[in-house]
Amino acid sequence: MRYIAGISEIQDCYDAFITDIWGVLHDGTKTYPGVIDSLRSLQDCGKKVLLLSNSGRRAKVVCADLKGFDILPGLYNSLVTSGELTHLALRHDLDGKNLGSHYFLFGSERYGLSDGLMIRRTDDPTAAEFVLTIGVEGNPQSTDIYQKTLELLARRGLTMVCANPDVLVNRNSVLGIGPGALAAHYEKRGGRVIYFGKPFKTIYQYCLQQLPGIAHDRIVTIGDSLRTDIAGARNSGLDSILVGTGLHCQEFATIPPDTRKLKMRCKAEDTFPTMIMGGFIW
Repeated sequence: MRYIAGISEIQDCYDAFITDIWGVLHDGTKTYPGVIDSLRSLQDCGKKVLLLSNSGRRAKVVCADLKGFDILPGLYNSLVTSGELTHLALRHDLDGKNLGSHYFLFGSERYGLSDGLMIRRTDDPTAAEFVLTIGVEGNPQSTDIYQKTLELLARRGLTMVCANPDVLVNRNSVLGIGPGALAAHYEKRGGRVIYFGKPFKTIYQYCLQQLPGIAHDRIVTIGDSLRTDIAGARNSGLDSILVGTGLHCQEFATIPPDTRKLKMRCKAEDTFPTMIMGGFIW
């Protein structure tokens, strides 16, 4: 686990950079210092930059949102979201797994995930044929407010489609649960969950298709989560960089030079990044 001061130290080693968005490029309200300059430098060096997010939103929605952070399309080459993969899978009927036409939703319709699909939302959990988990509203600290509904849906034996596996989310420097926490609770109650996003291999396979001709050992991933970004990279045979601006900011408080807290966390998660750096800086 090597510490680097910035991307410029290792840019000659890689041709493509797959980077997370929330917790790496911005915190939900503002862009982190150095991000715009670093993205521009990567483009100037001829590197491919693929933004990869566990957002339950369509890619076009996230692209529009990024403009509010001054992260314009010219600063990256492609954008992949777990919501986009979920949309594509539902459009193709999840490879033949017919879930039905009426879904119960955790999250918001404004994410655009069901646009153009032959499925309809119902607010009645007894009328739903499957569950679609896109997000959580606000910044809840636990699944308590959702438990009764989750247990009812699980008892009915409905499949949940989870478009964002994040269990924790750093919202404006305050940790709260993510949609993945609802999915994990659902599984504990005996429910079946189909996941789209990091750390699962499907989304990395899709990303690699967007980077044709680039050897895997010339691709590095950048993220703020051991559980999703770093574990996903490891599972797909890719190098990784963990940044300290998101979920693991407390473990990064003493880095450099003291990495003991972070190493303990990595050991607990059984996942170690190839490199670590304070933030997405050049």
